Amino acid sequence: MRILFLGIGVFDKGGISRYCRYQIRALRELAGAENVNVMSLFPPGPNDFEEPFQADYHGRGIGLGSEGSYLANGANRAFAMRPAIVWSSHVRLLPAAWAARMAAIGGRLIANVYGRELWGRWQWAYRRLLSGADAVVSDCHFSRDFVVDDYGVKPERVRVIWDCVDLSRFRPQSRRTDLLEQFGIPSGAGLRYLLTLGRMEQATRYKGYDRMLDALETFKGNPNVIGIFAGDGDDRERLQRRAHEMGLEHKAFFIGSVPEAMLPDVYNLGDMFALVSERGHGKGEGVPLTPLEAAACGKPIVVGNEDGSREAVIDGENGRVISPRDPGAMRDAIATILLDDENRKRMGLAARARIEAEFSYEGFRNKTARLIDDLLKQDRGTEAEKIG
Repeated sequence: MRILFLGIGVFDKGGISRYCRYQIRALRELAGAENVNVMSLFPPGPNDFEEPFQADYHGRGIGLGSEGSYLANGANRAFAMRPAIVWSSHVRLLPAAWAARMAAIGGRLIANVYGRELWGRWQWAYRRLLSGADAVVSDCHFSRDFVVDDYGVKPERVRVIWDCVDLSRFRPQSRRTDLLEQFGIPSGAGLRYLLTLGRMEQATRYKGYDRMLDALETFKGNPNVIGIFAGDGDDRERLQRRAHEMGLEHKAFFIGSVPEAMLPDVYNLGDMFALVSERGHGKGEGVPLTPLEAAACGKPIVVGNEDGSREAVIDGENGRVISPRDPGAMRDAIATILLDDENRKRMGLAARARIEAEFSYEGFRNKTARLIDDLLKQDRGTEAEKIG
């Protein structure tokens, strides 16, 4: 079985690229690495994963020339290799995927969907292309329901395959006080750390870093509450400046981009993790990977209730699901989780247990295998009908 995988990006540290790398790993294990041809629209860059990732082709990123070359190259590859499956990793790649599918002559089209790109400005352009895919893979039930209701995709064609976590890497460990010292963060037995991690860009303000600063401000009188902001981007400087203006320079610490090898240690610096996103035009999440990785490290997680993020949490069991529109919700979560040692420990154990049960790589690969098997069974059934 040959598969042509059309990636929007496979080298960078973004959530979609991480999801795709797990997907490619599963496909290579299932079909054999030699039978999976991987393309990436975006090229390698300076802020990518430190470990190299094998791709058979990469473009130059967003742009008419690059995307035109990507489409033509994909069609040529499909015609030459005749894949059984053309796999599109992003709705932006659907035109290229359709061209490759036609060139494959008989190949099936599977398309990934996630979050905010589904309800962005190009929604009208993707609707017809997505509804014609043989199968749609959604990273959450929220996006699944959206493509069924708004795009007209038949419900039976949509599979929800939640993101996954490498449980051997992301696991509870002792806090590294040397890392706190390295980042200039105070340490002490009575201190409690609220952690967030992600891209700090103007386009991703919906992730809620300002909300976390607002919540920390309400604890200015409690020196035991410390906020750690991990990640980088073009909005980081503004956030740091705002924290200083709020008088939080000794309470909110920005540690910048985190090397992949250090990521589990950074998650284990925190006592609780928060990423409370809001949904709107061009805003919102599927199921973001960072809360899942934090939960795998035994941290209670706090997420928003407006998008797929809420699927990461069973409210009150392994964390909290709160409204991003409620200014007091994050403050209350800090008070009831971060500052309640017994409750936090209980939720942390539940957080790890749920990741093991619902978000393991093995489960992710098995769901991917079932999808492919079901799709190819349909082909075998159709061929049998023709022969009969």
